[in-house]
Amino acid sequence: MENRQQIDEINESTQGAESVSGRPRRFGRGIYDKTDTPIRLLDGFIAGIIVIIVIMVAVFAIFGGFTVSFNTSGGTEIASQKLRYGNYVKEPEEPVRQGYTFAGWYYEGHENETWDFSVGTVGGDLELIARWEPAKVTVKFDADGGQMPDGMESIQVTYQEAYGELPVPQKEGCQFAGWMYSGGEITAASIVMMPGEHVLTALWE
Repeated sequence: MENRQQIDEINESTQGAESVSGRPRRFGRGIYDKTDTPIRLLDGFIAGIIVIIVIMVAVFAIFGGFTVSFNTSGGTEIASQKLRYGNYVKEPEEPVRQGYTFAGWYYEGHENETWDFSVGTVGGDLELIARWEPAKVTVKFDADGGQMPDGMESIQVTYQEAYGELPVPQKEGCQFAGWMYSGGEITAASIVMMPGEHVLTALWE
């Protein structure tokens, strides 16, 4: 009887081992500790998700495009452009800013360079910034009955810089007392605040 019981226990042990060895191999560690999904299926699922994400990013970059914006720094507005990777930026119309002359586009970190639209391509979102130079302004003179020095009927000055040396007219019986504009005195040290052509009027004593 005792021998019979031992034989039955050996048979049960053998059947259990066969049952375990016959099951599909499971992933029994990490994030799959408590799952009974086969390793290959889980790994394939994750690999598929990664591939889909990479493809979506690539499609967006190539076909979704990047934004090129134009910061005119106080000038007239320029519409942004939506371009694909590797495309050339389309040169827009020049912006206008009162008192300044447009001197090209640059981007942050390259202030001393000018963007070349014939070679510059899109590799990501981009902001081009307008470069401005103070404009030259024509100043004319009204001698109010006096006589201007030869060739000094007008001069060129730079917006937001000092007028510099101003001509001295002559008028018989009068003493020249300076130049006036819009009720204010203008001297060589005065800063040009008018962005366009204007006339200074002589003041006499």
